[in-house]
Amino acid sequence: MNFKRWMAFSLILGLSAQNLHAQKMQEREEEFLKTRPLVGDPLPDVTVHSPDGRPFETAGLRSHYTVLTFGCLTCPPSMWNIAGLEAVHQDYGPKGVKFYFIYKSLAHPELAGDYVQPFTLDERLAHARQAEKQLGTRIPWIVDAMDNRLKRALGDRPNSQFLVNPEGIVVRKRAWSHPGQVRKDLEELVGPVEHVTTVEELRLERGLPLKAPAARGVVPRLARPQMMPVAMEPKIESDGMPFFAKLRAEADADLLKSGRGQLYLGFHLDPFQKAKWNNLTKPLSFKIEAADGLKLDPAAATAAEVAATSDCDPREFLLNVAAWPKGQPLRLSVTYFACVGEESCHAVRQEYVLHRERDIDGGGARGEGAGYWDAEEFTARMLAGDRNKDGKLAKNETVGILLPHFEKLDVNDNGFLEAEELDVVADWLNHHHQPGTPTADAAKSTGR
Repeated sequence: MNFKRWMAFSLILGLSAQNLHAQKMQEREEEFLKTRPLVGDPLPDVTVHSPDGRPFETAGLRSHYTVLTFGCLTCPPSMWNIAGLEAVHQDYGPKGVKFYFIYKSLAHPELAGDYVQPFTLDERLAHARQAEKQLGTRIPWIVDAMDNRLKRALGDRPNSQFLVNPEGIVVRKRAWSHPGQVRKDLEELVGPVEHVTTVEELRLERGLPLKAPAARGVVPRLARPQMMPVAMEPKIESDGMPFFAKLRAEADADLLKSGRGQLYLGFHLDPFQKAKWNNLTKPLSFKIEAADGLKLDPAAATAAEVAATSDCDPREFLLNVAAWPKGQPLRLSVTYFACVGEESCHAVRQEYVLHRERDIDGGGARGEGAGYWDAEEFTARMLAGDRNKDGKLAKNETVGILLPHFEKLDVNDNGFLEAEELDVVADWLNHHHQPGTPTADAAKSTGR
């Protein structure tokens, strides 16, 4: 195959993948609208938590209209739409409408400050308190339980939104937060307001993501293929030693399906623990316990030594798995040295149990440099929804993160979103999420 034909074939494959992505996204949204609770159903009675850990019962959401919106520190739509919802809250809170953000499992671990999935309720409560400061929210947060019971009860979507009437009945639901539609709903159900508050008038006081206690970008990131999180259990000991570093385990589709494929192990420092690697001692190492039928390489490995005294980059490995029998847990132990401040250093040994099944609450890391959006790729994905193939998006072809901001993105005011108008969205995502940008060295890495 000559070069031109190869390029054309590659382009066709790329467009097919983008079209498939858009189709699946549309199907998921349509499926969500058919998932209970439906409009007209009662809001499920679920007990979760307020940010201070006290019980919060959804059964108490009666006698007023209530707007519930799921979100977290790493969900692009929830981050983008919070200010708009705060403006609606400013106008309708005085009319008795209650608003709540629901903090859930992370949508995209490693974004916006390298946040990683919490292992305990106390850690998730700390995430919600950080979200309040970092996103400048005045709408109160409630916190889902660690089994994600409220997320499951309400359709299992990352940024879904529900409007509940005073009788506790769902009267509106949507797959993605949409401040403009919420305002229209409340204008219809509660009545218009004299003055419509703008986002600019709010002057929300946003904070920054948690700052790493040591340098990042010291160790090249591993270029890992598209993978899915696997279910795992951290073995939390009674001595109370925190998981300064948390394991992120991912498998490719072949491994999950057949037991043969690739397994990613990434040990990511938790920003909430304020720890850094102590590179003056032995590097992090892991070992996987031998089990019947389990064949993988390497079964044990040590990270490369780092010249810097300390850093906060993840320690990553990519394993080739020849056989992982279904129902056979993989037992992993890891040892490392972590320091908090200048004098408090800890020698840590911790254990995990991994299962060959997908963790449906694990979220998805983005890109080779976890969280990085390439503008051309993002635009191509969005334009895959262009059903009439005119090279631009009409409003009825737009889904997900773009829809609530269609008018603002349509800078030439022609009623369509074109490529140059879509490119800025990736820039916005990269700016606000502070992702790990891929490097040339990362593409060469295969594990350490």
